[in-house]
Amino acid sequence: MNDNRDAITAPSRASKHLSGSDIEALAKLGALGVRHPVMQAGMTSASGPALAGAVSAAGGIGTLGLHDVSVWEEMIERTRARAKGNPISVNLLLPYTRVKHLDVVIRQQVPIVTLFWGDGKREIRQLRKHGVFVFQQVGSVVEARKAIDAGVDGIIVQGVEAGGHVRAEKRLDVLLPEVVELTSTLPVFAAGGIYAAEDAARVVGLGAHGVCTGTRFLLTPESHIHDAYREALLAADNTILTHLFGFGWPDLHRVVPNKATERWCRENGSIPGWLKMLNTSFSFTRKLVPMKSRISSIQKPSVPFFSPAMLGRGQQESLIDATAIYAGEQVGRIHDIKPASEIVAELAKGMVFRHEQ
Repeated sequence: MNDNRDAITAPSRASKHLSGSDIEALAKLGALGVRHPVMQAGMTSASGPALAGAVSAAGGIGTLGLHDVSVWEEMIERTRARAKGNPISVNLLLPYTRVKHLDVVIRQQVPIVTLFWGDGKREIRQLRKHGVFVFQQVGSVVEARKAIDAGVDGIIVQGVEAGGHVRAEKRLDVLLPEVVELTSTLPVFAAGGIYAAEDAARVVGLGAHGVCTGTRFLLTPESHIHDAYREALLAADNTILTHLFGFGWPDLHRVVPNKATERWCRENGSIPGWLKMLNTSFSFTRKLVPMKSRISSIQKPSVPFFSPAMLGRGQQESLIDATAIYAGEQVGRIHDIKPASEIVAELAKGMVFRHEQ
């Protein structure tokens, strides 16, 4: 069991610089045992037990990405085992979430859940009834207001510069203060381009109580991605917004360009209308087809079939040219691979620095 003595609501080194309003907003997370308001984003197969467990063990909020229902319970158990008694989180990607996913989360008594992409009113109500702390990631003021009205415990504000699937149309520095104005009691976390202590300091200066990052945690030994993916991120100097990797999930996403995008995307990232229609026509498969990475094994840059699946460990390296290389807009600022625990500590220092001023 975690004794909470170093939680963010206690008078410890990690919390003594927080203002009264910050402490109030973070109180529930502190009571759960979270020591640092640093969240690792849920990234399906990339954020497996090793990564989520390491982040939680370091005092942050490690988030297990959504996995197929056939392995979901096992993945939660493995994540908890690596978290060393600290609370874990799981991500429910709403277009792919099945009833069994929720049932397992409740049965396993997972303390924190993050929701993304869609109306989570039903899920919020069901999870909170069982004492789960529920975050929802949003990309607009309208979406944030709906989530607050639905009863969420916390908000994650995504800026358009974020990697992966992008809900936002505004940059984080613009959208974040607008969402912060909506609530004085709920914790508001910021997502999009947060890779270092100075980024954390900047966004908490705009009113955030915590930070959430995916790209920075991809470049860790613990992330469940192929080494070719890591190499592509380290070599990247730009990204594009596109609908290309949208078979079954035809929404906008940010990726590092590769041979597939060179073949099918225009300069602005757009794709032919017929290809977008093809992707959309298979949206019905999202809760029918198993969430298995092997779906990407047949992808080729020359063939217009591109699923949202990421290139994981054990897959063919050549697939890096035909699969989505999700990354934030400013990925070129990251030049190294660090253990997840070091990233948690660095981002936490940025937030302490802000509150000391």
